[in-house]
Amino acid sequence: MRSALLFLFTLLILFSSDLKPQSDTTSISLLPNKLSILEKALWGERGLFRITGLAPLTPQAREKELKLRRTMLSIHQLGGFTTLGLMLVSAYYGKKVFDGDYSAVNKHRSLVRVTIASYTLTALLALTSPPPLVRREKGEGSLSLHKTLAWIHGAGMIATAVLGRQVRESKTIDDYNRLKKIHMGVAITTFTALASAMIVITIR
Repeated sequence: MRSALLFLFTLLILFSSDLKPQSDTTSISLLPNKLSILEKALWGERGLFRITGLAPLTPQAREKELKLRRTMLSIHQLGGFTTLGLMLVSAYYGKKVFDGDYSAVNKHRSLVRVTIASYTLTALLALTSPPPLVRREKGEGSLSLHKTLAWIHGAGMIATAVLGRQVRESKTIDDYNRLKKIHMGVAITTFTALASAMIVITIR
């Protein structure tokens, strides 16, 4: 009797230990080793889409996710060029205001709002897209540069908007002239960073 119980206990241990590696292997093969904070929150093993059942972590679901990722990143790229065009037109009217043509103020402000909305939606497409199947440790050169430039034009978009408000709310002529020069300089830097980011990711 004791031998039978010992045999059954041994089988139970072997069976349970055989199941665990399979589960871990499946998880590792379906998701990359490293996930960003947002990717983990949305697409991780215990992410929002997993626990709600909207995107179960299965090979079939991951195959659909990778197709969705390609679509979202393609739209992200198109959105980048759209935002770049909007920034260019916005800068045109901004330069008019800078040169003293205040009749262009409303057009400039409206275009800035549309540009910010386009930029935000474009960024969200990349940030919320499903993770790849495999993520390289160091990443590709052009992709790494694209992400670095994203930090620059992201900070630039925020700084440009804040400076634009400060220009409007400036109390003296000296403050107005000083701030509008800084505002234009930051806007040019932001545009250059975004344009460079689009170029490096397109020609890779």
